[in-house]
Amino acid sequence: MKIATGVPAFLVLALASCGGGSRVYPDTDIVELKDFGPPKIATGVQIDRGTMQSGTLEYGCQGELVAVFRAYILAMKDHGWHSRAEEVTGDKAVATLMKDTRTCSLQFTQTQGTIRAVVKVSSAK
Repeated sequence: MKIATGVPAFLVLALASCGGGSRVYPDTDIVELKDFGPPKIATGVQIDRGTMQSGTLEYGCQGELVAVFRAYILAMKDHGWHSRAEEVTGDKAVATLMKDTRTCSLQFTQTQGTIRAVVKVSSAK
């Protein structure tokens, strides 16, 4: 994983811990959240030639919301995804990422130090 010059130290630490990582969901181009373990829930996952065409992955982990969220977006960008919109407010962070004809919607929420991350992929056919 490449780290851009000027990346705050807390993001580098997050990449090395809970939020970043270069592992992908099996046979896809969707980054798994490092140290979150496998998804708690995986629904509607459809894979075609190494890309997730649709599906929802839900993860849970302890950590700091903003650091985990930002590190995850950086990891996805390393796999060719482009950010269209990002918003962090209080205990919630959302983003929309695009790649080819697919959209990846991210929703990270935090309650009492526990982060719930929902990664939803959809494809325009």
